[in-house]
Amino acid sequence: MSAIRTSGPLASPVARFAARRAGRMVVVLAGLVVATFAIVRLIPGDPGRRILGLRADADAVAQLNAQLGLNGSLPHQFGSYLSDLANGDLGRSFQTSEAVTTVIGERLGSTLQLLVLAMAIVLLVGIPAGLVAGVALRGRHGWGETAWSATTGVLGVLPHYVMATFLAFVFAVTLRWLPVAGSGPWDAAILPAVAIALAPAAHVARLVRVETAGALEQEYMTAARSKRLSRLRLYGAHVAPNVLTAALTLSGVILAALVSGAVVVEQVFARPGIGSALVQALLVQDYPVVQGITLLIGTIVVVANALVDLALGLADPRVLEAGA
Repeated sequence: MSAIRTSGPLASPVARFAARRAGRMVVVLAGLVVATFAIVRLIPGDPGRRILGLRADADAVAQLNAQLGLNGSLPHQFGSYLSDLANGDLGRSFQTSEAVTTVIGERLGSTLQLLVLAMAIVLLVGIPAGLVAGVALRGRHGWGETAWSATTGVLGVLPHYVMATFLAFVFAVTLRWLPVAGSGPWDAAILPAVAIALAPAAHVARLVRVETAGALEQEYMTAARSKRLSRLRLYGAHVAPNVLTAALTLSGVILAALVSGAVVVEQVFARPGIGSALVQALLVQDYPVVQGITLLIGTIVVVANALVDLALGLADPRVLEAGA
C-alpha cells in the first residue's frame, strides 16, 4: 500500500488533498443540479396558465407547456435539462422569452461589484478590529470588554434589511453623502456593501479576537517578547499568521452570507443584480430564471468553499496531512 501512495500522479499530499476536495465538489455540484431541478418543479402552479392568464383556453395552455418542455415525464425533462446544461443553455424566461444566460449576464456584474466590495470590508475591518481587541482587551473584564461584546453582538444579529434601511436613511436620505439606489459607479455600491458586510465582519472580529488572545498565551510569544521585538514585528510576524488561518476557515461561510444578503439588500437599494432578478422570478414563477440563478449562486459558493479548503491545506501542513 505504501508504494501506491508514494508513486503516480497522486504521490504528493497536495495532489491527494486536491483530488479529494475536487471529488467532493463534484458530488456536491451533482446534488445541487438535482435539487435545483426538483425544487423548481415542486413549486405549485401551472406555468402555462400563469403566463396566458386564468381565462386562457386549456388547449392553448397545454400547447404552451409542451413548447416549454413541461409536458414530458420527469426523467425526460431531467435528461433535457442535463443536455442543455452541457451546452451552456439555461433555458428561456417564461415571462420575456429572453435567454436565462442573458438575464444573468446583464445583472451579474452589479452583484459581483457588490460582493467584492463587501468581502474587502469584511477582511479589512474584521481582522484588524479583532487583532486590536485581542491585544488591548487581553485579560480585562471592564467596560471595554462589555462595549466590545455588545457592539459585535448587535452587529452580528441585525437583519440585512434593517441595516440597509438604517444606512440608506442616514447616509443617503438625511446626509445625502451617497446614492440611495441604482448601480454603476462604485459609490452606489458602498451602502449596500456595508449593509451586508457588517454582520460577517463582526463575526470575523470576534473569532480573530479569541484567536489573538490564545496566541498571546503561547510559549513562542514569551520567547519573542524576550527578544525585545517591536510591537509591529511581534504582532505582525508572530500573531497575525496564526489568526489569519482561523479567519480563512470562515471565508466560505462569509461568502454564502454575503450572497444571501445581496438578495435582500439589492431589493432595498433597487440594484439590478441577480438577487433582485431571483426575487422577481420567484414572484411570477419564472422557473428557468429561478433555476439558473439558484444554480449559479450554489456553484459559486461550492467552488469558493473548495478553494478555501485548498488554501487552508497549503497554508497549514496539519490540515493537508489530515485531509490527504
